[in-house]
Amino acid sequence: MFNNYGKNRVVQMIGGSSLGSVAQILIGTGSSTVQSSDTALVTSLDRQTVTSISFPAAQKVSWQFNWNSVEMSGTALTEFGVLESGGGLTGSLWSRDVIPSLTFDGTNELRVRFNAEVF
Repeated sequence: MFNNYGKNRVVQMIGGSSLGSVAQILIGTGSSTVQSSDTALVTSLDRQTVTSISFPAAQKVSWQFNWNSVEMSGTALTEFGVLESGGGLTGSLWSRDVIPSLTFDGTNELRVRFNAEVF
């Protein structure tokens, strides 16, 4: 879900604000119903900086984030959220998503691609 914070940041960026774009992602092991007022993950586990940004079509942007198998080993991933910055495992989320538990056994890498389209 695209959170209120993310919506406000997009409007500010379109309006010429010097605020930054999505630069990082948090992954976690918590779960709950996603609300537009969410500002954090339930249980943050790891943070990753954006690997690449692309613009696949007009009004669309895609951010990619990668983790290697060592980083993901033993993780039971259930939530993730993108943000522009923050210290440690915190920051105001642009978006938060919850998925069925996905457990990594040390042989799997993870690639998350977050896509946004402005209407």
